[in-house]
Amino acid sequence: MPTPQPTCPIRVGEPCTLCYPGADGPHNCGLVYLVKNDPDLADEWARHRRRESKRRRAER
Repeated sequence: MPTPQPTCPIRVGEPCTLCYPGADGPHNCGLVYLVKNDPDLADEWARHRRRESKRRRAER
């Protein structure tokens, strides 16, 4: 059985590439922490996810 690949909660639909030094997954990634705890970044991230969701639904 293959090892599960964690997905990046910031870059929707992409695997976690451990882009933040010292991270071993999204659970301790500094980028995820910053985006989720900064109100402006969190709002922009939510808008991006909504756009991406609409795009994916339109492709069906």
